[in-house]
Amino acid sequence: MFGRMKQPKRVFVLVDWENILVNMNLPPAERFSLASGFDRILKKIAEEVGEIVNVFVFVPSHLALTWGEEFHRLGLFVVLCPKVRDKKTGEEQDTVDQTLIDFGRKAIAQTRELTHLCLFSGDKDFGPFLREAIQKRLKIIIASGNLTSLSGELIGLADRKPSGGKMVYLFSPTGEE
Repeated sequence: MFGRMKQPKRVFVLVDWENILVNMNLPPAERFSLASGFDRILKKIAEEVGEIVNVFVFVPSHLALTWGEEFHRLGLFVVLCPKVRDKKTGEEQDTVDQTLIDFGRKAIAQTRELTHLCLFSGDKDFGPFLREAIQKRLKIIIASGNLTSLSGELIGLADRKPSGGKMVYLFSPTGEE
């Protein structure tokens, strides 16, 4: 009579903004709407999967100046990832991927009620991190700027929707499919 209560589905979202920005199909400026893009994709994920717990957007310094205020207005948390100089070569190195991975690992370890991890990136470098999340019993959702830039490895790691098809979504800054 009394079955086990179904655990609510809770989605934790990590966004590699530079990857999405570089790989999305940019519309003309008059049709571009960051708010529409995020509203549409997050609403779709919430409807099809479950509650969006938090959204963290990882951005290098130069993009934080351009996009940070709008992310803040949208209620998204911005994580600044400055470029750092390699001690041996003196070359600037990007810190977005490693910061996102380190942050994601800590969040997964500290937040027991998560059921899904959503990664906005098409970068195959995130494969090992997603495999760790899978081993922690999280379902994987992928969002990308376009299918061409999306790693086949990440598509393979994405879970299936109950209705069929992979949990893969495209970010569109017009709010259109």
